Order: sequence, then structure tokens, then C-alpha cells
Amino acid sequence: MNIFTGIFFEQGETQKPLPSWFLGRDPMDKDTKFMQLALKLAQKGAGRVSPNPMVGCVITQGDRIISTGYHKYFGGPHAEIEALSKVKKPLNKATMYLTLEPCSHTKKKTPPCVPVVLNSGIKRLFIAMKDPNPAVNGRGVKILQKNGIKCSTGLLESEAKELNKAYIKWVTQKLPYITLKWAMSLDGKIATEAGDSKWISSQTSRDLVHRMRGQIDSILVGIGTVLKDNPYLTTHGKGRNPVRLIIDPDLRIPLNSNVLNKESKTIIFYDKSKDKLLKPKLEQICKKYQYCVGIRSNLKGIINLKELIKYLAAERVASLLIEGGGNTHAQAIEQGIADEIMCFVSPKVIGGKDAITPVEGIGVNLVEQSINLTNWVVNKSGEDLMISAKIKK
Repeated sequence: MNIFTGIFFEQGETQKPLPSWFLGRDPMDKDTKFMQLALKLAQKGAGRVSPNPMVGCVITQGDRIISTGYHKYFGGPHAEIEALSKVKKPLNKATMYLTLEPCSHTKKKTPPCVPVVLNSGIKRLFIAMKDPNPAVNGRGVKILQKNGIKCSTGLLESEAKELNKAYIKWVTQKLPYITLKWAMSLDGKIATEAGDSKWISSQTSRDLVHRMRGQIDSILVGIGTVLKDNPYLTTHGKGRNPVRLIIDPDLRIPLNSNVLNKESKTIIFYDKSKDKLLKPKLEQICKKYQYCVGIRSNLKGIINLKELIKYLAAERVASLLIEGGGNTHAQAIEQGIADEIMCFVSPKVIGGKDAITPVEGIGVNLVEQSINLTNWVVNKSGEDLMISAKIKK
């Protein structure tokens, strides 16, 4: 989300009034910009706090920022606790801007935040969104209001929900948020007829994808992608590496594949109905190198992706990026597990009636049967267009 502007202060920096260009002319405009700042801080926790939410906090007195904080790592202090811990003087009529409702429950790694906020001297609280966690979901706001703190919810709510879309799905459905990602030419090809795909997207786009990988829990491809491209599926030094997932029903993966290196954990999903047939390969590949998980398949040998996703959920995987080929993308859509599509469109024309498209599979007979997309966002990425949209369900 490229919606953020402004400045913020880290611990130890000089506190000073915000400039007039930041505050704007409308006195309410400063509240929006302080919340924008809190959202920008929250983003810094991407890839470090999952399956918890990314949360940012800004504390002000008048037009002066007193302190900032964000949730830095899973199990660490929450944003409001971090921000309050930096304050050395008593707060007098201070205002807090928080991207998520303060927690009030005790069955978690850290103590509840509501009592700390109550005892801090904060008199005004702006909250971007209520916590959809059933253990919270408005309870924190009610306690704060009952004890005299004026609370306003919904400031930049849509931006806050977009930022924490994976957390929202995780806490409400106990399933990971799934994004399909591909790069294609202007005529809709992800590779030539001969299978060459290096490189369709620009270096800028590829660097962006590497950073994206550092912000999600896991990345998935099919065995076809492994055999054709021999990818690493890492961040290439641009963050922590996600867990790598390979759909390989018949365990065809070569032992020298880059995804079997030690840069990150790799899980191979094979056809469970072939346990006996694949026993020698299971012993050779999975006991020596990585993890193998058997998943049921249908009569055509296609892995049941809903069962795979349930396995990931049990492992507390809250976000998944699918970077497979056309068949893997098609199965994700046809089996109804995908939430969002991210597409990089390159200013190239490849052509070829047999060149590979982003979504293969059986397709539909009528246009009215198409998968509909909503909430389009288009940005420039180097020479490419980066298009993202939600899958309408």
C-alpha cells in the first residue's frame, strides 16, 4: 500500500512539533495523518509477527509526537506497550493512534494491553479497526470507554484491514490467506512455447517479489516449476526466507534441486495413495533431506489442495504465496482456495498458440462462468504494471 506520507521519530530522536505541511489546514486532517504514520510503523513488523497482526502506535500531545511503537516480533511487546515504555514523563491529556483495538484477553504470550493503556494517562484513543479475534472484538474498546477514555474507531479502517488481511482470515477462519503471483507478457504468456521465461518481468519487479517473500510465511510451486526452473524460492538476501512447499505427487524431485538446500525448510506434498509405491523414494528423499507429507488426491491424481491448506493451518501458517505454473494456478482457483491474484504485466509480446498462460486447467465454456475479480489496484513496477485484485467469492 503506497498510501503513506509523513515522518516519525525513533527512540532517542529529538521530539519537535510537526511542520504545517504535515498537519494540513483541516484540524481533523492531523488525525488521519497520525494514523497513516501508525500504519506505516505497523508495516515494519511484516514477516516477523505472524500469525499475530501487524500493529503500529503513535502517541501525541497537541501537534507533538511523544512516542511511537510497533509490534516487532511474535511474542514480543505489543505496539502500544512499546510506545508507552518510551515515555519518561507523565502523560497529560495525550492522544493515542492505534491501528488495532487493544487486547483485553489473557490466554496469550503477553499480558493484556487494556490495563496498561488505562493507567497511562491517555485521554483520547483513535483506533483504525476493531480486533476480529472473538476473544477481543470490541471488548477492549468497551472497557476503555467505561473507564473514561474517549475512543473513536474506523479511522483508515479499510487500509488497516488490507494491511492485516492475512491475520483477519487466520483469526476468523483458521486458514491462511492465499495469493497467486505471476509475471506475464502483454499478450498473456508466462513462458514461450519452448518453456523459456527468463526474464519476463523487470529487475525492479523481481526484487519486489523477493522482498514480498520475506513478508509471508510460505511459498508454493508445483514440481513442474522445480524441474523447469530449478528455483531457490528464497528472498535472495532481502529478508528472512519463507517455508518452501512443493507439490510433487510422484516424488520426481531431483536430489540436487536448489529447493532442497539448507537456506530454508522445504515440505514436499506427495500423493498419499501411493505410499507403498513411493516407499523407496520416501526413504531416499524425505528421511535424508526434508519433510514429506502425504495428501489425498482425486481419481486424476490431482492433490486435494483444501486438505493441504488445512495441514498448513495446523502448522500456524497464516499466509501463502503461490508462484507456480499455469496448472498449479488453475488448481488453486478451481479448488477455491485462492483469495487474491497479483500479476506483473511486462511490455513484451511473446505470441505462440502453445505458449504457456498463467491459468491453464479446464477453463470455462462461457464468459459468464468466469472467475470475477474485485478491488483492483494498479501500480507501476519498473517497466511493468503490477496489478492486484481480490477473487470474488
